[in-house]
Amino acid sequence: MRSLRRHATTLILVVLAAAAAVVLLVLDRGSVSTDEAERRRKHLFEAWRPEEITELTVTMTFPSGLETARLTRGEVNDAGQRPWNVEIDGERYPADEPTVDQLLGTLEFATAERRVSAEAVDAAAFGLGAPRLTIAIAMGPRRERLLLGGSAPTPPGAVYAEVAGRGVFVITKQLAAALDIPPVRFRSRSFVPYLPSELSGLTLEGDGGPRRFSRAPWGGGRGAGFRFAEGAPEGSGVRVSAPAMERVLSALGRLQAEAFLSEEEAREAAASGGPRVTLTLLPGDPSAKPGVIDLGGACPDRPDHVVAVRREPTRAAACVPASALEPLTEEASRFVDLALVGAPLDEVAEVKLSVGERGEGGPGSLELARAGNEWHLRAPQDRPVPTETGRALVQAILDVRATRLLPTASDPRALGLDPPRATLRVLSTPPESAGEGEPRERIETLEIGAEQAGVVHVRRLEDGAIAEIPAAAAGALLPSEISLRSMKVFDFTPDQVNALRVERPGLVQRLRRTGDGAWQLVEPTGEGLAADGALADELADLLGALQAERWVAPDAGQGHGLAAPRLVVEAELTAAPGPGDPAGDPAAGSARVELGARAGAGSFARAGKGAPVFVAPPSLEAAAGRLLLRRDVFAVAPDDIARVTLTPAGGKPVVVEAAAGGFTLAGAADPAAATATAAGVRDALADLRAEGAVALGKPAPHHGLSPPRLRITVDLARPQPAPAAEGGAGAPRSPAGSLSIAIGAGDAFRGTNVVYARRDGVDAVYAIAQSRVRPLLEAAGVAGAR
Repeated sequence: MRSLRRHATTLILVVLAAAAAVVLLVLDRGSVSTDEAERRRKHLFEAWRPEEITELTVTMTFPSGLETARLTRGEVNDAGQRPWNVEIDGERYPADEPTVDQLLGTLEFATAERRVSAEAVDAAAFGLGAPRLTIAIAMGPRRERLLLGGSAPTPPGAVYAEVAGRGVFVITKQLAAALDIPPVRFRSRSFVPYLPSELSGLTLEGDGGPRRFSRAPWGGGRGAGFRFAEGAPEGSGVRVSAPAMERVLSALGRLQAEAFLSEEEAREAAASGGPRVTLTLLPGDPSAKPGVIDLGGACPDRPDHVVAVRREPTRAAACVPASALEPLTEEASRFVDLALVGAPLDEVAEVKLSVGERGEGGPGSLELARAGNEWHLRAPQDRPVPTETGRALVQAILDVRATRLLPTASDPRALGLDPPRATLRVLSTPPESAGEGEPRERIETLEIGAEQAGVVHVRRLEDGAIAEIPAAAAGALLPSEISLRSMKVFDFTPDQVNALRVERPGLVQRLRRTGDGAWQLVEPTGEGLAADGALADELADLLGALQAERWVAPDAGQGHGLAAPRLVVEAELTAAPGPGDPAGDPAAGSARVELGARAGAGSFARAGKGAPVFVAPPSLEAAAGRLLLRRDVFAVAPDDIARVTLTPAGGKPVVVEAAAGGFTLAGAADPAAATATAAGVRDALADLRAEGAVALGKPAPHHGLSPPRLRITVDLARPQPAPAAEGGAGAPRSPAGSLSIAIGAGDAFRGTNVVYARRDGVDAVYAIAQSRVRPLLEAAGVAGAR
């Protein structure tokens, strides 16, 4: 007790000192230090402490009255953030965080053009007595208040502003515009109450029919982790197409409120068309209410928007972009995943093929694993695999699509699945998801059945679905060591190609290089036919750098359509010149490719009889499957033209003549229009290059050339170069010093809208892009020129 009395005075003094320190600290929080004042000397606010800002009130004056948004900062959430909320007309909403951040950033760095002296201030004249904008800020113990008034005389667009306790300033037009944010803009535009990662499922009803989806146990990012909910007609638990679901989730992200509607406005708009889709979002949190949104009905004054009414968990109505509606109206069949493996290429870590009953392994089994960007074969050998080869093998597996899914109640034995011929296991590592309990590894197992009448059945163990695929496609699911060969088929340069031969049913084309390196057409023969050097070079280039999309089998046997190839390409090669052999060896060898049945976009192929089968890229057939005839047989240089006569079927001829000042339209009443039309004809003839030849010999009825829609006769001012058959440009001109072009029916050729055309002296029919011919048709007044 005596000791306590001895120290009592000391204890009391310590407590009083601590209390005084706390009082000083609290009081000092509201003051501005010298350093802070100097640092912010040019700013409107002499102190700015973002971490202490807890409330903002924005009041704006409109002709209809005042509108106010009161922004308050919430508690720290799970993400470590303090989200803002906004109160408008007594209703509380989540705030639009970017808009709040924009305002805070503008206020923090706001500076004045100049200060107005206290003696010159006239609050009423400056518009500060009834300000058009007031911003009040609660920043710890400090209270700031900014008022925006009327226009200042200079600089242009400047505005008077008052900071409570500091005085009146002039601010720039740009700063005033940045602060001019209507209160309603602070309300969050996000209309969907839950993020995709927070959903356990979702339902779509209305246009497109009922579609019910639930989160799948195999996980995966975004749209990859969904399946059809229990009782769905497509099959309970059947996997949903990741791209289709991704479109739905992206549509949810686009459901942003462009304008909020009153209940009455929403009812009237919805009544105009009625809701087209009702979207129900099922949150993963069992304590949270489902989100229910009706979409449909024309939005007032916004033709590219529709009305969205959120019924749960909170009620709201708004105009949202109409583009978000389309993915939500897709029929259920569009969501069925026909891919056998759902993982994307970059997530696949391991592929294991086990051949034999129940996948016990045996001859032909294979195991491939990835480490980073590299691939490694584990079985039947242990060796590295070229990156492009490993990727090609896996991509071929991922590209296999079912033609249809069978009912899960189908008899596996009758489908050749009991026992399976082989088992394919694909292990992938999907990106970590925010959802709890989702796996970090995904294992997809396929049971591959025996071939039956040209089809193979495959069971996806992940969802139990049974897929039917063409037998030819099943080869990708049964990779072998042949699949791991280098993807390079040939490796030679185009200038090593001495001759080309392309054979398809009913046609053989042969081209040979001349001494100067140009291409000469050997076969077929016909009047005016000549080789197109660019097309021949393209084919030689593709052949020399040919790579397999994937290797299929060691030997074709009688399969893959190679017993009777659709197309055969042969190249006669000259060895690359060496130091002692500058000309190369003209008998160095050859390269041969046979194309059989189609394999997706490409074709099954082999490099000669008995060679392994691979899938050739579609570009090879595109280059070799066309007539290699020169395409510039129609073009006529303007300097070679004396007169052009355009004669439409059943119409009067139109004559364009060359004159000293250019080209003119004979007999035209409007000289300016005539000059423009004549110039268009001149330019079109100079640019009249064909997309390609489509037929040899006489035209067929569907070419529309007997009679043509338009006959073009060009009288030449001077002789053209040597005939094409002797290596010159263009076809030989007629003895009369003119040439004639016939324009026929329209069609499509290799993705381009074309018309068929033929030139006298050239024994072939060509396709010319409609855009190149249109000026000629329009000048002749041909109906349907556009």
